[in-house]
Amino acid sequence: MADSVKLLDYNGPVDQKVIDKLLKKLRKSDAYLSLDRTTAKRVYAILVECLENIFKHSEKVLPESKICPPYILVLKTMGKIVIKTGNPVNDDKEISVSSKLDQINNVDDQELNHLYDDKINRVTEKNGNGAGLGFMLMKFKSGNPIEYGFTRTKCKQLFFEIQIKVNKYIMRKLIIDPTVSSPRVILDPDRKRFEISGESRPADVASFYEEIISWMDDYSHHLGKSQETGEPVTFNLDFEYFNSSSAKYILDFCKQIGDARSKGKDIHIKWHYDDDDMDMLEVGREMSRMSKIPFQFISKNVK
Repeated sequence: MADSVKLLDYNGPVDQKVIDKLLKKLRKSDAYLSLDRTTAKRVYAILVECLENIFKHSEKVLPESKICPPYILVLKTMGKIVIKTGNPVNDDKEISVSSKLDQINNVDDQELNHLYDDKINRVTEKNGNGAGLGFMLMKFKSGNPIEYGFTRTKCKQLFFEIQIKVNKYIMRKLIIDPTVSSPRVILDPDRKRFEISGESRPADVASFYEEIISWMDDYSHHLGKSQETGEPVTFNLDFEYFNSSSAKYILDFCKQIGDARSKGKDIHIKWHYDDDDMDMLEVGREMSRMSKIPFQFISKNVK
């Protein structure tokens, strides 16, 4: 590839020691260190899945694999990171792997989330093959379909190759459907829609909000690299009710937004409340004071 920089280039057998060595080498490369934190973490996560996939599915191939060994290539080119891997596999893998990848490539992010939840609940310790979970994570992290193919090599083995393109500074969206005890979450940079709404009293408050806090941490770094001047970002917080356990995390989320604003980002919060719910208005005012960001208060008429 023209004007490309190699982050990693390896041909040979893959075992746990090799995986450790390659990951260490990647982390020390200048090209990797030049990536923004979010992109670097995604590249690292995808490469781990690729290496473990090769380790699990190449170790039992015939000795002739020495003639056509696995390879791993990571390139930085044209505003993207391209990860290419290839490894010999047994013939009976082609149909099952193709089926998994076609399914994963042909669903949107929300469907992929449901598919991931369904698959991870089915995986048992005895099964251990991941049921395609690694491929799902690759698509999650890259934001792009997984290109793949099978060829017959000169050593008469079936050779499986994948290519994954990771957009630099891509920011994933976070969508969480509402339940009777947890709010709807729509954090979608592509559509510029940022909203948390509904009732918040989830059974596991920490797990629910830690995903949101983690997303906002990534998004703050993303804004630092890519936000264009004059394009405001507005978060709409429209709670019907939230319990005291949720309040701490909501405040932490607001503080993250306030921190991004203090660094010069054009970022805002709209706090929605029913016009007869003065308690929610007062809580919003207190959140605004504590997070050091001026809220815009939006009254909703209730009939």
